[in-house]
Amino acid sequence: MAECVVLNADGTLTSTGQPVSECAGYVLVSSTEHAQMSFLSDLFTWPEPEIAASWLVGAFGFVLVCNVAGSLVGSVVKAVSTERD
Repeated sequence: MAECVVLNADGTLTSTGQPVSECAGYVLVSSTEHAQMSFLSDLFTWPEPEIAASWLVGAFGFVLVCNVAGSLVGSVVKAVSTERD
C-alpha cells in the first residue's frame, strides 16, 4: 500500500496521512507495487527504432509474400481449369 511521507530536517520520514493523489512529499510503495509499475512502464515504452523498423518490414513482407503466393495459386488454378473463356 502506498503511503505519503515527508522528509524531516533531521533526516527521518514522517507519514502525513494524506491520500497519495494529493501528496506533496514523497510516496513510498511496496516492492509488489514497484514491480507492477516497472512492468507497466516497460510494457508501454516505445521500442528502439531498429526493432520498430524490423516489425514494419516483417509485416509488409508478409503481406507481399501472401500476395505473390495468391497470385501464383491463381495462375496455376487458371492454367489447369477446364473452362476456357
